[in-house]
Amino acid sequence: MGSSEKKPLYVQLADRLRNRIMNEEYKYGQVFPPERELERIYGIDRKTVRKSLNILEKEGLLFRIQGKGTYVNRPDISYSLQKVSGFSRLLRQQGVRITNRVLIKTGQAAGYRIAKVMGIHKSDPMWKLVRLRLADEEPISLEFTYIRQELIPDFECIDFEVYSLYDAWSKSHHVPTYIDETIDAVEVSGMEARCLGKEDGSRVFLVTDVTRDQDGLVIEYNRAYTNSDRIRLSTQLS
Repeated sequence: MGSSEKKPLYVQLADRLRNRIMNEEYKYGQVFPPERELERIYGIDRKTVRKSLNILEKEGLLFRIQGKGTYVNRPDISYSLQKVSGFSRLLRQQGVRITNRVLIKTGQAAGYRIAKVMGIHKSDPMWKLVRLRLADEEPISLEFTYIRQELIPDFECIDFEVYSLYDAWSKSHHVPTYIDETIDAVEVSGMEARCLGKEDGSRVFLVTDVTRDQDGLVIEYNRAYTNSDRIRLSTQLS
């Protein structure tokens, strides 16, 4: 522990242990070192160690089983509703290994519902992209994305298992700037349930985004069935 740091010792220790968990030095499901061992390793009294562990338990990084000990939990993934940034980038910033599986990539007419949302004609050509997003090899989100074809003409040439949509937008003249977002708890079945590893009738978050560029033009419509076991949605009201 650095004596020059202004943080209390228990916060310093919590920070250090949190980093070790996030870096997988302590892995999910592993028994966490007991208080007496942490007291010996870090040269800190038992009361301070306990306060540090309480912080990590409240954050969901540790959980206790009476009579057995303390175990490393799977960290929740925090998704801030205020940030306009790539979903993959947000997860990687939290130390999550994200991979994408492209299930569908095709062109189609907008249709009535999407045309109404995007302010275009129902026969206008769209790109449709369906991706299964995996966090640390576990399904976390099944996303259906619709984009006007003229906005990303080379869409078909982009490998979306390697590149993100945010990367594609960054190379265009349209910068995702504003998002109108709604969140519902819904039941899934069929394809959605199978892809997320859920039973029919399980409840997940349905996050619906309408994204506008810097000029207010609607550029993207996205519906994401999101695994509520791993995602914690957050925002601030002012």
